[in-house]
Amino acid sequence: MYNFNHLYYFYMTVKSGGVTIAAKYLSVSQPSLSGQLKVLEEFLQIKLFKKVGRKNELTREGAIIFGYCRQMFELSQEMHETITEQIPHAYRRIYVGVSNEIAHSFVVEVISHFLKKYDPQLRPKVTMISGTHEKLEEQLRFREIDVFVSQLSAKSTDLENLEKVEVPVNLVCTLDKKLETQKRNLSINKVLSAIDELGLHRWVVPSAGFKLRSEINDYFEQNSLKGDIVFESDVIESLTRSVVDKVGISFLPLIYVPKELENKLIYSFGPKRGFWKHRIWIACNVGNQEDLIVNSLAHSFKEVCSPLISR
Repeated sequence: MYNFNHLYYFYMTVKSGGVTIAAKYLSVSQPSLSGQLKVLEEFLQIKLFKKVGRKNELTREGAIIFGYCRQMFELSQEMHETITEQIPHAYRRIYVGVSNEIAHSFVVEVISHFLKKYDPQLRPKVTMISGTHEKLEEQLRFREIDVFVSQLSAKSTDLENLEKVEVPVNLVCTLDKKLETQKRNLSINKVLSAIDELGLHRWVVPSAGFKLRSEINDYFEQNSLKGDIVFESDVIESLTRSVVDKVGISFLPLIYVPKELENKLIYSFGPKRGFWKHRIWIACNVGNQEDLIVNSLAHSFKEVCSPLISR
């Protein structure tokens, strides 16, 4: 009789692309996983893998076994999804991955909007998890999370980009008295030069390596902007707070600062379309693209972004 654990270990090893990633996903050590695969080979009396250069590839027999395993475990997953769809929303928990380059307050706003669509007793439960884009993409492939929100699109064929928004990025700052008196007379093209003349060119920026930081660097270079970087952070919300506290000025996507703009704690300078567009995606596993809860969350993502983008 086949040991289904051994077959599942083999299936996940092939699907994930190797023992290292599979062992991490399965929460077993690499030697233990390799040992289980060896036991399966001995039971089947065939070789499942062959060495090609530095990589292991499936043998002909291994490919046949994997084909059956894929059908078996994908059918099992389909059964799970069918049953899950029958579970009342109140018993569902949705795991939302958020890139550490995205303002978490923005995603909380999306989740809040999503939950308000349901009666309090029937609302799904939500767990929000942060990490790098690469880590979240891996978790989404293995369905450890249901969706992710990221500054990069999902590239894997196992994943589906549900929505993309292009967010205007403008200059945000508090109003210096001199700048306030001139604000109405400033054309968009003169905003940055006026700030430079008034000596307000102290910048707060995201940490090096962030996509938004790269966009800011490119804009600085293209427009010969000057100034001192007085604060940089890998926490987007801290940039907003630094602007409010007059530590410096910044370029920020407008969907990250709606309340600050509404309450006039800071002001936005620039064209309505923004100096440039910052893109944000929400993605899911292809196996979940028909899931009503996942699609409801993606729709909320779009609904929250739309009015903020059109300001």
